[in-house]
Amino acid sequence: MEDDIEPTSGASMVPLALALLAIVLGGAGLYFGLTANQQIAPLSESISEGSSSAARIDKQLSSLETRLAELSARNNDLAKTVDRLRVYGSQSEQLVKQAAAGVQSNREELVKLAGKMQEIATAGAPRSSPAAATATTGGDGGGEAPVAATGSASIYLIKSGDTF
Repeated sequence: MEDDIEPTSGASMVPLALALLAIVLGGAGLYFGLTANQQIAPLSESISEGSSSAARIDKQLSSLETRLAELSARNNDLAKTVDRLRVYGSQSEQLVKQAAAGVQSNREELVKLAGKMQEIATAGAPRSSPAAATATTGGDGGGEAPVAATGSASIYLIKSGDTF
């Protein structure tokens, strides 16, 4: 019978060793699981914060894209306005040049007229009353009209560069 006792005592040790090994391995697994959970918790919080940050960044990017589109449209409008102003500026410049040429032409004519008036004044045209002029021309008004002067006259010679 001794043979029966020995195999049974060795056989009962194997399940006990296995149970003890399972308890040790289960405790180690529980320890590692809890440790991993503690390390993963901040990471999962960081990931959720990152996803909310990503959503905020996407929203800001969308807002910036909208603003960029608005600014681009406004820039196009301003470019068109600048082009119109260039056209108006060149037209205005041409009109100013034409006006300056007209003023210069008028000024030259005025200088010529002033010169002719000066010549007439210095030529010693006879000064007489209108009644005497009618009598000398025969009363029909034909011929050269005399220059009638009353009071004191002063003559100003217009010079180049004079303005009104």
